Amino acid sequence: MSENIVENTHVSLKWARMISLISSLESIAIIKDILKVGRSQICDVILTESNIGGNININNVSKEHFTIFKKPGSSFAYLVDSSKNGTFINGIRTKKNELTILKNKDKVSIGQKRPFIYCFESLLSEDLPDTLTPLSILDSTPKYTEVLPVWGRLLSCLSDLESYDLHKDCFKVGRSLMCDVPVEVTRLNKSNKNIFSKEHFKICKDSEKNIAYITDLSKVGTYLNNRLIGKNKMQILQNDDRISVGPRLQVFIYKCMYDHDTTFLPVELKAYYEPSTVLGKGAVGEVRLAYEKLTCKMVAIKKIMKGRSTASQIHQLNHPSKINTEISILSALNYPFIISMKNIVETPKEVFIVLDYMKGGELTNRILSHEPMTESNIKFLFYQMVLAVDYLHNRGITHRDLKPENVLLYSEEPETLVKVSDFGLSKVTDEDDMMRTICGTMSYIAPEILNRGISEYNRQVDVWSLGVILFYMLGKRLPFKSKDKNILEKLIITGEYSMEEIQWKDISLYAKDLVKRMLTVKPENRITISEILKHSWLSRDIGMQLRVNALYEEHVDTTEDIVFTYDMMEPPSKRTRFSSDETSSSH
Repeated sequence: MSENIVENTHVSLKWARMISLISSLESIAIIKDILKVGRSQICDVILTESNIGGNININNVSKEHFTIFKKPGSSFAYLVDSSKNGTFINGIRTKKNELTILKNKDKVSIGQKRPFIYCFESLLSEDLPDTLTPLSILDSTPKYTEVLPVWGRLLSCLSDLESYDLHKDCFKVGRSLMCDVPVEVTRLNKSNKNIFSKEHFKICKDSEKNIAYITDLSKVGTYLNNRLIGKNKMQILQNDDRISVGPRLQVFIYKCMYDHDTTFLPVELKAYYEPSTVLGKGAVGEVRLAYEKLTCKMVAIKKIMKGRSTASQIHQLNHPSKINTEISILSALNYPFIISMKNIVETPKEVFIVLDYMKGGELTNRILSHEPMTESNIKFLFYQMVLAVDYLHNRGITHRDLKPENVLLYSEEPETLVKVSDFGLSKVTDEDDMMRTICGTMSYIAPEILNRGISEYNRQVDVWSLGVILFYMLGKRLPFKSKDKNILEKLIITGEYSMEEIQWKDISLYAKDLVKRMLTVKPENRITISEILKHSWLSRDIGMQLRVNALYEEHVDTTEDIVFTYDMMEPPSKRTRFSSDETSSSH
């Protein structure tokens, strides 16, 4: 195979070869300091359909795909990827616009891991040791840290150790030459060097979540603010955190250089949590994802702006009475299927509630997803909701605002943990107040709340709301829907809905029967929560109950509550009777 010579007039020595690994492509002897490879006519090596077409799709090759170069006087060669589809070295994709050292016998491919098109052969006088990486060479590697923005800085606490800028996604410190800070080649004295493990700790930034964290990789321990992290454990990094190697040698102070909100949390929470992305915003506050500093565990922090404590403002969601209601209820509850409060801080103007983070999102998103839910999936989720409401009712609590937005999922798996949330309206006693507060979610309100002729209502309002949710899950639409508020109110009060759509064709009779019993207009004739648990649709599915119970055992904090009892698992004493009429207007 022939070998092209790529040179310039200023240099006469060949310093590397690119040995072709495909028959249609020529090998290259490199004499220039800089060699560009790509489709463009200005490249030194022009890749075309004729010389690579049988092996690689030419559309995967960028105009200027990658550059190989060496700095005059240096013994090392570098590759920089500038492509859309990537440049791979030994099957590993290099980072775009970041220096990667080329070692002797490295194999290069473009757009994909295979096939390799070139094998790099160094002819430089000093070969690169196999263990060396680009940022390991503190003296002879040119300073190219400006290629990526600096997001953090490690300020040295020792006179014989340099400070370092953090720009890579992950940054390792240890004795190994493969580390980004290889302490073996620093000016540290020998006794201090010996404290470090080969890989002592790494610092990483999650750009998506906008957080930085440190992982202890050592035997002797990495300490953050004089507290041991623990091997292979992570902690969130915050500005001015002190990093020590072993219990006594403080080596760095971490400085945060990226934009992040330092005003969201009060002082009382800043030491324990690092806020991240916004999960939701409303008229009276917002909810953010946050991380526990010591464990990296995700939580949700709900910030509520306090309203005025006047009688005229009592219907507002942020009225102090409603905030206090939610706090008092959450403080008293401990159940896997109900959102738990982990911490609370109150300031003169705001209240911060730290809650479970449910990465599966709201039930609404699951219902509206293009991925269809099977009746079995729906039953698994709904059973947990019923258990949650049963738990509340047994403790004298009526939720009063059950809707898919207040039902949260632990993960995106078809069968996952469910938690009922948002207790701001629980135990509300004033009817007009209730109406003003939740008129935006009228579709889930029980008819006795809307009926002006009824002065009182009880926990059966939760059963109705659950019935609407179950109908929505099974039929993919709400049972009562109208743009006209008066028409919607009339539909709910009269209980007029239909199961005649095609979506209901494959739904079981047991499921339809349960919906009808829950959407019964008169609360005294409506099925109760305890009766729902004994209904054939749920009680006969022992496999589902066992799977939910396993989930319960996995997440429960105490053993005082039992998910289901054996009498609930027995078939009902009377066989369920079904109505042949699929259009309900039950009273």
